[in-house]
Amino acid sequence: MAPIERVAIRDGRFILADTGRPFVPLGVNYCRVGDLGDGKPGHATFAPRFYDQAFVERMLADIAARGLNTVRTFHIYYVGAEGILLSPEAREISPAYLSNVVHFLREARQHGIHVIFTWDIWLPSSEWWSSTPLPDEERYDLRPEWDQSMGINNIRLCLPAVRTRANAIVALIEGVKQIAPDLLSVVLAWELENEICFAADQMPFSARARTFRFAGRDYDLSSDDEKQALMDAVTVQWVDCCARAIRRADPKALVSADVYAFAAVGRLGPGSLSRDTTADTRVPARPLALVRSSVDYVDIHLYAWRSDSESQGESFARMLASDEWDTLRVEASRLGKPILCGECGVAAHYLRKPDGAIDHAMGVECLAKHVRNIRDAGFAGALYWHYGNPDSTPDEEQPPMVLFPQYGDALRALWP
Repeated sequence: MAPIERVAIRDGRFILADTGRPFVPLGVNYCRVGDLGDGKPGHATFAPRFYDQAFVERMLADIAARGLNTVRTFHIYYVGAEGILLSPEAREISPAYLSNVVHFLREARQHGIHVIFTWDIWLPSSEWWSSTPLPDEERYDLRPEWDQSMGINNIRLCLPAVRTRANAIVALIEGVKQIAPDLLSVVLAWELENEICFAADQMPFSARARTFRFAGRDYDLSSDDEKQALMDAVTVQWVDCCARAIRRADPKALVSADVYAFAAVGRLGPGSLSRDTTADTRVPARPLALVRSSVDYVDIHLYAWRSDSESQGESFARMLASDEWDTLRVEASRLGKPILCGECGVAAHYLRKPDGAIDHAMGVECLAKHVRNIRDAGFAGALYWHYGNPDSTPDEEQPPMVLFPQYGDALRALWP
């Protein structure tokens, strides 16, 4: 097969590395969820029992035919027959799982499609990944053991968890290298985690009056600003530690992470914990901290929304304001880093007619307005949620493009 140019970044824009031509990531997300064997649904996109080669081949051909160029998809955290590892003691990626990844990349290359890989928050149980040291890990303030009081906040602070995150990606890179190293140019980027966040109801952020020492500094947890500063510092360290390992495995790799807006979970913005009235305990990583880390670009997810009291445009403006958009855009430009909207879409529940049917004409109009807002705000590209999969049905909350291609066509038509 003909090679495909890597995507790189120059002067704050995505480009094709060999020719320097501009590249605008436009496309879709592909996700499949299923019961992997433990009774709970999980990401199953590349799981051997769920991976559908024929569907993937049709999907990638369809995406290319519609003038789209990027697919963002998900890796699994499960360990077992359907997992990325066959057992906690495994020292290689499951051959069947890796074979599916290679097939996906080969088909994408055949159609000129680039791929963004991202990961769930939860990590596989792996002695191999959790015990393998990362490059220069001693430079970072990482706790040696899991602290039960910190819950999921350990994901970014506990050394075995951070090792697992980075080493899982490194192992995939090395696995692809062994089979077909030229396929690495198909990968647009490795996104460390899908919608990274902290838990406000777990330590240290649930504390009201104490200090927390991190990287040589004491943070006053009675202060919203100090808690936010701690989250920012932890975010940057976590990204930098993982990215260093990934770039050691593939020096040309782009590394990123993605978030939803503060307002999407009912928060006013960074540093507002004591004033937020939301029942949602999640706090997204601050995009301004991400852009100042070693990521190559920032990915912010934005869905179209409106209500009786707020227009679609007002909702969009509120989402951006909660992410300090004006400051973020200036800082991203200064640092030469683009901002991508890796998930955008519409929700069917406010497109329903009185008889319960979804008004897709209204949905396409809504998406068109949303994509125009994204483009005009200065984003470098956008990916629709979602393409759908072999299990897709017409009544899904987000209309799947495989059944309603007009949504993908609207995305493509609105971007030069």
